[in-house]
Amino acid sequence: MLLPIESRLKYIATTRTNEELIERIENRQNYMPETVEASIAELQSRGHEFPDEELKVISEDLQAMRENAALAGNSQGFFNKEYKNVIVEDPDAPLMYSRRVIYFFSVFFGALFGSIMLAMNIGKLGKRTEALYTVLFGIAFTIIQIFIGMRAAPGSSTSYGILFGFAAAYCLDFFFWKRVIGYSTFYRKRQVWVPLIIGIVLASLIIASIIMAPQP
Repeated sequence: MLLPIESRLKYIATTRTNEELIERIENRQNYMPETVEASIAELQSRGHEFPDEELKVISEDLQAMRENAALAGNSQGFFNKEYKNVIVEDPDAPLMYSRRVIYFFSVFFGALFGSIMLAMNIGKLGKRTEALYTVLFGIAFTIIQIFIGMRAAPGSSTSYGILFGFAAAYCLDFFFWKRVIGYSTFYRKRQVWVPLIIGIVLASLIIASIIMAPQP
């Protein structure tokens, strides 16, 4: 089980050199506020003294970062840009697929695909039960989509698929990312090449099977 982030970062700070801790403070825009605070606390425990004015400036900068992160929850959808406010380069931040990536894959590759990617994010936070619920939601949503699609009018499957994709993307974002991860949680952005290749291959196989299927 993962330690709470504050405790984990405090422990990690004890393993850093003074130079590494100072670098995190000086380049704090690239790190989680908790990382910077843990670095300051560790340096102070080692006898390093910070002028009050410097601590004030640092505190104001970290507060501004948190306020910008809070803006990430003000918009949903593929075209929102505020989600970038919580993406950092901090190596101690959890490595996760971005909200935009989850939204994209849910719309174009389906609820199950998006739910698995989101569950991987949630697993990075040590929330295994919530990750399982996320995948189960994706499975249930996909079953319902197939059930309704089988009863839809011929030729309307594509429209239904896109509609269900947007619905799945919204549900995953609002009910799982917002409530389990939190819109203001800082993280490192994970590359999407592996799931993208898998998605394209699976989509190609499905399209090929439809084209090659014998006509009634």
